[in-house]
Amino acid sequence: MLSDAQLAAMRDTAARALPGTAVIRTSTWVSDGGGAGTTTFTAAGTVACRVAPIDAVEKIEGSRIDPDSEVLFTFEWDAGVDVNAQVVHGGGTFTVTGLRAPRSWPVTQLVEAKEIT
Repeated sequence: MLSDAQLAAMRDTAARALPGTAVIRTSTWVSDGGGAGTTTFTAAGTVACRVAPIDAVEKIEGSRIDPDSEVLFTFEWDAGVDVNAQVVHGGGTFTVTGLRAPRSWPVTQLVEAKEIT
C-alpha cells in the first residue's frame, strides 16, 4: 500500500513527464425549445499531456479503411476529462472514446480518443 506522500510523489513525477498541452472542451446541450437541440463544446481549460498512437495499423470499419487517428492521451490524474469531452491538440480535434479506469493508484488519467478534424 502506498502512503499519501508516496502517491503524491508519483503524481508529481508523472506530471513532469507530460511534454505537451491540450485544450479540454466540455459539452453542453442547448435546447431549441421545441424538443430538439444541439450539443455545443466550450473550452474548459488547458492541461499538460502526452499523446501516443493506440495502433499503428489501419483499421477496417464498415468495410472501409478508417481514416481517423486513434490516440491515447495521458493527463494529470485530476484533469477531469470525461467521455462527453473533446480534446484539441496539435491542430486536431479528438472526441473521447473511452477512459482507462478504474486504476489501483490514480497517478495519471488515460484517455482514448479519435480524431474528428
